[in-house]
Amino acid sequence: MLGHFSQNLWKTNHIKIARFYSAVTVNDKLRVLFFGTDSFAKTHLQALITEKGRQGSCIESIDVVCPPDRRTGRKLEKLTPSETKGVAESNNLKVYHTPPQAKSLQGWHVPNDTAYDLGVVVSFGFFIPPDIISTLKNGAVNVHPSLLPKYRGAAPIQHAIMYGDAETGVTIQELDDREFDAGRILAQEHVSLRQEPPLYSSLKEKLSHIGSSLLVDTIRHLHRRKQDAKIQNLSMATKAPKIKKEWSELDFATMSAWQAEQMHRAIGEQYPLRTVFGKESKQSVVQLLHLELPSHPATALKGCAPGSFVWDEQSQSLHVLFWDGSVVACTRLKMQNKGAVSAGDFVNGYGARGQFGVSSDLDNTIIGKNIKKRARMHRYGAV
Repeated sequence: MLGHFSQNLWKTNHIKIARFYSAVTVNDKLRVLFFGTDSFAKTHLQALITEKGRQGSCIESIDVVCPPDRRTGRKLEKLTPSETKGVAESNNLKVYHTPPQAKSLQGWHVPNDTAYDLGVVVSFGFFIPPDIISTLKNGAVNVHPSLLPKYRGAAPIQHAIMYGDAETGVTIQELDDREFDAGRILAQEHVSLRQEPPLYSSLKEKLSHIGSSLLVDTIRHLHRRKQDAKIQNLSMATKAPKIKKEWSELDFATMSAWQAEQMHRAIGEQYPLRTVFGKESKQSVVQLLHLELPSHPATALKGCAPGSFVWDEQSQSLHVLFWDGSVVACTRLKMQNKGAVSAGDFVNGYGARGQFGVSSDLDNTIIGKNIKKRARMHRYGAV
């Protein structure tokens, strides 16, 4: 259900109002400038292209801004375009690249004279400066995969999973010209997470389709959405900063199995959870590639030290012990400088019992920060 909001429900003291929201008449067909990069943005661009081809569409044209092709492959010999560029070129849309290696768009302008009516920004990665927004007749809108003002920032989906939220959603907001994710809310849709434990990639895909429909609906009714826009309540704002690799470091002596499994679902596809195996002088990093909470933890771990693991024949997995007696099951691993293997193959090579640990090279500051982050987690299903 789409959320339509009345501005008079909110106090306007201490709140800044976005400056770009001129009215759009019902008969306007919009020249859209789309800013986006990845698969999440690609789904939204495809939805706009579909809308453009619909009889009676509100969209006249779509041009695309994305980063230049990047070098990929083992020897960086291959040029790979962004996912949005691939869709744009296959649909004969004009594509404009951001400056190579640019850290910001300050001083950059779209290299044409088209008078665009609306900017659409989805998973772009750059802050759009005021001098670009001011050239857009109706400003710009942004699709953000959270229920703003909760989880402002680059990684809202991962934070919703990591913290065990019972719901998340998608917000269409006006693009603020001074701060990320601080614009007026044009529409929102709530999404329950209670059906099953969410995995980052699956939830991202689901939210991309919900966001695409919500975006098209918002553009079709842009004048009304702007009239009913809701200013964000700053007192409710929380941050969702970019995911860091050090969050993936396992510490069996300070975390529980549910925290490891929840962290795995949140960030494991980007940064697999890591531990070490072997003697201190010859420690090897091990990535635990698939984790779940076993229904019948191995009784052989009773009385063992945190980090101890044992092969569980019934589940065909390694059961790993945490400080509080909780256990996580791992079905797939990757040793440093080696390929990924099943838990069974790992046992064949290294034995059915053993001990994982924390790297002796891991900085105590990182350990402390990770402990503080985990203290803010709630177990999925408990809230």
